[in-house]
Amino acid sequence: MKSLVDIVHGQNTAEPKSPETLAITTRAQVKLASFAILGASLGATKASQFADGAANLITDKEFLGELESEIGVPEQDETEDEFVARAKKAMFELLKSKLT
Repeated sequence: MKSLVDIVHGQNTAEPKSPETLAITTRAQVKLASFAILGASLGATKASQFADGAANLITDKEFLGELESEIGVPEQDETEDEFVARAKKAMFELLKSKLT
């Protein structure tokens, strides 16, 4: 089974190299979403700094390793939706612990 780090950073040798890894796409999307949400309340500079930090944290290999350890594999009889919901909750809790 591929690790979360391999998936996000595009280190799957079975597939041809993509010019854009999931990590690059994720960073861009997190920056855009964070700036759009926080720009008006924090101001452009602080929102941009927060967006950069959040994007780097979410794609950090250590963070992804911790998240993967927390999530584990799907539980027996767990649906895909249930697994995704559990993974989202774990990611939110890990982010909260890192940002506070």
